[in-house]
Amino acid sequence: MQGPRLQVGLLLVASLMVSGCAAAIPRNGISSATLAETAEIPGMPGVRFWADEVPRNPLAEVRRRTAHMPPIGQTAKTRDGRKLVDTLALSGGGSDGAFGAGVLAGWTKRGDRPEFQVVTGVSAGAIIAPFAFLGPSEDEKLRVIWTQYKQDQVVTPEILSGLFGGPALASTAPLQDLIAQYIDRQLLDRVAAQYKRGRVLLVLTTNLDAQRPVVWNMGEIALNRSPEATELFRKVILASAAIPAAFPPVKIEVVAGGQNYEELHVDGGTTREVFVSPVEAPLSAFDSLYPNPPLRRYFIIKNGKAAPVQEVVKPTTLQIAARSISTLIKSQNQGELYKIYRVALDGGADFNFMAVPPSFNLHTQEIYDPRYQAALYAEGFAEGRRNIWLKSPPGQAPAPPEVTPRTRELSSAATPGSG
Repeated sequence: MQGPRLQVGLLLVASLMVSGCAAAIPRNGISSATLAETAEIPGMPGVRFWADEVPRNPLAEVRRRTAHMPPIGQTAKTRDGRKLVDTLALSGGGSDGAFGAGVLAGWTKRGDRPEFQVVTGVSAGAIIAPFAFLGPSEDEKLRVIWTQYKQDQVVTPEILSGLFGGPALASTAPLQDLIAQYIDRQLLDRVAAQYKRGRVLLVLTTNLDAQRPVVWNMGEIALNRSPEATELFRKVILASAAIPAAFPPVKIEVVAGGQNYEELHVDGGTTREVFVSPVEAPLSAFDSLYPNPPLRRYFIIKNGKAAPVQEVVKPTTLQIAARSISTLIKSQNQGELYKIYRVALDGGADFNFMAVPPSFNLHTQEIYDPRYQAALYAEGFAEGRRNIWLKSPPGQAPAPPEVTPRTRELSSAATPGSG
């Protein structure tokens, strides 16, 4: 959304203007890329992976990453002897996350929302993802989270601290309290139970030291019943939503080479706004996880407008910088969507995409504005009830049917109302 993106741009530029006055924040970080490759969470190996790895042997890499996991898709519906694997991908978008929350509630009301076998979330989508993963019973919590809190209940400005050596221009202490209120041990137990059924919940953060995206297996974290697991689960969600410079990065303790270190993690949208897979590999590499190659459907909810938005920009340094950052993010997302579409096309998956309609014209300059978000939630709810999905990313013509033979197999299983 333009308002918060504009504010973030302004904050970044302001930070750069006074960066010479800032004092370094001491911490025990990993300076070696080789050592960083070996870093693990103490007592919880295998809960995360680099999201940008392109393995030489994709099949072997998928098997390695899933060897310790429960059988994937064991409770998925079956059609003609093949599993029907539905993936829900929730993008970043700041307070535009109200749209995704509304879509899910409207879809529930419609009565044909599937039980997703895979749910992924980035930034705002990371806050939605655990509740979307647990199903329609959590719709009311999402409505409250995205429409009932004021900005000062989510973040606290700390402008001077941020400009003169602090980690950010706002404190997310209120947001941490909010996450702790909703993400408790009981929720983790429910996530773990679904994980044991073969369902997967993934969240993306950006490792700021490494400049790389990290995907977290939240079900694997939830299986661990230690207090540290609950804290890590919360930290990952907070980190994924931590807009750089505006919000402080999240310190995550790791062990590498027998020594303790701290990594800094920030907004997953810094490296990737949306994702559907924990490894860069063709869909065929995942077929070995099932008795027969499954039928796949991707449902991607963009928390924001996908198409460019015409807007008269004031010719000032801060306005130009903010608009440029917003444009960069949108351009990056268009490339990500096309990549997902291409993978789906090549692998015979059914691609479905939804974003905030161009007709939605309410604006806000706040990072968290209940009036704006309530209206956007209502818009999402209406779109979820209509349940009409684009079959290709905006600006990309759908592939002809003969290019994707599995599309015919999926057509009879497609969600009613798909366009």
